[in-house]
Amino acid sequence: MLLLYSCSNDNIESTGIPAAITEYQVTPINGGAVITYAVPKDPNILCVTAEYLRNGQKYIERSSFYKDYLMIEGFKDQTPVNVTLYTENRNGDRSKAVTFQFTPLEALVDLTKESLDFLTTFGGVVLSWENKMKSELNVRLMAFVDGDLVHDEIYYSSNVTDKRSYRGFESVETTYAVTIGDKWGNISDTIFYTTTPIFEMEVPKPWSDMRPYVKGDNLTEYGASHSFSKFHDGVIGGGSVGYLNRAGSEGASFTFDMHEVFKLSRFKFWPSLRDGVIGDVYGNVNITEFEMWGSPVLDITKPDSYWEDSDDPAGTFKEEWVYLGYFARERLDLEGATDDEIWRRGAVDGDEFELPLELGPVRYIRFFARATADGRPVPNNYWQLGELSFFGTNQLD
Repeated sequence: MLLLYSCSNDNIESTGIPAAITEYQVTPINGGAVITYAVPKDPNILCVTAEYLRNGQKYIERSSFYKDYLMIEGFKDQTPVNVTLYTENRNGDRSKAVTFQFTPLEALVDLTKESLDFLTTFGGVVLSWENKMKSELNVRLMAFVDGDLVHDEIYYSSNVTDKRSYRGFESVETTYAVTIGDKWGNISDTIFYTTTPIFEMEVPKPWSDMRPYVKGDNLTEYGASHSFSKFHDGVIGGGSVGYLNRAGSEGASFTFDMHEVFKLSRFKFWPSLRDGVIGDVYGNVNITEFEMWGSPVLDITKPDSYWEDSDDPAGTFKEEWVYLGYFARERLDLEGATDDEIWRRGAVDGDEFELPLELGPVRYIRFFARATADGRPVPNNYWQLGELSFFGTNQLD
């Protein structure tokens, strides 16, 4: 109940000047300080208050008498800060002031700026950084081509480590400029990075069905309306039904030919959707987890055992094909997203997955369904997907 009172409540009669802080310790931190103290054993004390100036403006921080510390944050410069510390009672009467000075450690925006790392990638750059204090930061990226601003985006993050891909740029010399900002309005100096993004294009569709040549692939289709070709017909959104196999059939995989060797950079996955049925985004046996392998060649003379979904040391396709990875779609429905956000992810944006730069070139893709919202492994081996799109470069020299 005491917390409901303000430190300056004029409706409560004063019970006397509260006792002052006599024991305290100041520990500088990045962009501020933590002040720990012993709260005097005085029933008049409601809170402990600190006053200080930041960028010429007066700020006040208060902490309940139940706590034994105060945190002061938001400084950009490593210059001395004067602090006045005192206790207050319920009537706003203040104790004798204690004054001291501290010098903040390097500002959070500058600390994060120093950790920035650029990596030239397909169609742009990948920017990574560390945010050791897990503070709320904003990363602003601008891109200039021949001096003209062609991109300006702000990304917010409080993760300890994070990265962000900025794509969609032509394969021409581009200068990227980045600043780090915080919730107190501090902004780091600008970091510049000039590079030429790797050429990127979408792998052309349609593709070819290679299931008849790969032992163990699922050869079934639910019907003409959900045929194999539906997952690479370029149609997404409500009513864009995709490939659906037959329940209880054999084989958790399928293989297709992209017709040309590509060094892949990323891909997108869309679920099969009925018109306006939001539950389909993660339901209706849509795949939620999957694995993929790729290869520049497909040797149809290999024995049946070669294609088995196992890690037999005698050798299977897994020993020779490029492992693209295990992928799990982000479950927005389990993260408190709105219906609009869930529908947009399923019907418009899709789930995008980046692939490591070191992956070798591939032409054939073997896809394994590992889970749906109903479970893992897929119950009754009944699964579907709406659309796949791959991106990369065919300029391999």
